[in-house]
Amino acid sequence: MSTAFHLSAHLQEQFNNYSIPELITFNNDIVESKGWGASRSTFRNAILKALAKKGIDLSPIISKEDGFSSIQIVKVRLENNALVPLGVMRSA
Repeated sequence: MSTAFHLSAHLQEQFNNYSIPELITFNNDIVESKGWGASRSTFRNAILKALAKKGIDLSPIISKEDGFSSIQIVKVRLENNALVPLGVMRSA
């Protein structure tokens, strides 16, 4: 197994112990910081998987077209149990 796979599995296990506000803060810090290099996507992927496992709706930041999924690299907030990009207001 690759080192990246081990890191991803380790992070996912660790992030399951974080609260939702902590995960959102960590996501926003990672998105804002430019110094992460290649490991940035591994960390963010683990954060998003932990949020999904906690029942948070990720669909407002994920789009699917022609069989491809795209995840917006944006700061988020929690609104109605869904991650919403900062600066976007959802209607009730």
